[in-house]
Amino acid sequence: MWAIITLVVAAGLQGNLPKFVSIWEGKPDLILVVLVSYALAAEPAFGAGLGFIAGLLHGSLVGLSLGSFIITRTITGFLAGLVNTRLFSENPIVPALSAVWLTVVCELLFLIGNPRPDLLMAGRKVAGECICNAIFTLIAYFAIRHLDTHRKIKLANARL
Repeated sequence: MWAIITLVVAAGLQGNLPKFVSIWEGKPDLILVVLVSYALAAEPAFGAGLGFIAGLLHGSLVGLSLGSFIITRTITGFLAGLVNTRLFSENPIVPALSAVWLTVVCELLFLIGNPRPDLLMAGRKVAGECICNAIFTLIAYFAIRHLDTHRKIKLANARL
């Protein structure tokens, strides 16, 4: 439930980011950041389900290519869940690097379904988006982990 609420908040913030929050004209994809952050701490099935919801939300906001958003975000969420089961560690670099390659995969899949005439410009924006997403994912991932740890401590104290 918190994951969905966080996705909705990210969607609200997504369209209101100021222009200076960008690198090489690539703004962070906050919906993708939230998806990756939650899916990295979950199983592949949860990641895929959350990805479906993220794609539905993002596609509805943009108003175009709803199917492409749903498919790419579902695959990205599933892959992020696989990272959890295969590569997860306490190393803080893992979420940031995972955000980079998951953003690349997500955007490449989106470009396959929705080709752009200027691939060089699209590549530059994706590179900027990767850097922004890595930074925001690192922040979001550790915030989510902190809140989850805090919740588990409260549950453990309640049982005593």
